[in-house]
Amino acid sequence: MNKESVDLMRSVLDHEIVDADDVPCGMVDDVELSGGPGARLAVEALLTGPGAWTDRLPWVFPSLVKALVGRHTSRIPWTEVASAGDRIKLKSTAKGLGLNVGDGKLGHWLGRIPGSEAD
Repeated sequence: MNKESVDLMRSVLDHEIVDADDVPCGMVDDVELSGGPGARLAVEALLTGPGAWTDRLPWVFPSLVKALVGRHTSRIPWTEVASAGDRIKLKSTAKGLGLNVGDGKLGHWLGRIPGSEAD
């Protein structure tokens, strides 16, 4: 990956994120950029989670979806990206970056559903 030039549409957005141990950490939902008119544009962070994409839904859905799945957004500094391509590989573990924090809560609730594997 060339750190000077990245095709965000082909190599980053909507790609799976995996940590240093190849644990899936979600998908890239948005990208945080810095720079402005006349300044160089730079990638600052990857954003993942419902807070990063719900506001792009049609007018009636953002509030409903946020009520159902939450508003959390995880921010992954671009300096943590080891490689971008088919998957976004991170330099650190998910736990070290505070990712996958909601998975335990979700698993607890899903385990209560009759017929689930935890049942």
